[in-house]
Amino acid sequence: MNFDEFSRCLENPDGWHFQVATVDWPHPATPALKWTTFRRWKTEPTDDRLQKARAAALTRPRYFRTCSLCHTLTNAGHMHDDHTCQGCAERHLGVLH
Repeated sequence: MNFDEFSRCLENPDGWHFQVATVDWPHPATPALKWTTFRRWKTEPTDDRLQKARAAALTRPRYFRTCSLCHTLTNAGHMHDDHTCQGCAERHLGVLH
């Protein structure tokens, strides 16, 4: 998983927002990223602050989970359920997405 495609830091009028995306499915076979502000700072964050925010986001099941079958960290929107990624659900459980 490339975490960079699921995170961004933006400057807004009220400060800096570190945002994390989850994959949403507004229509079948049409994934879209849904961005949520995870951390806010009044001034531009240092690299250390950004690294800490990234590390914290990766531990939140709301955003990322580890598949119990392939042990891969996956965006929550790519999970079949709380424990199985969509790929493993298709390969091992016979699920069609």
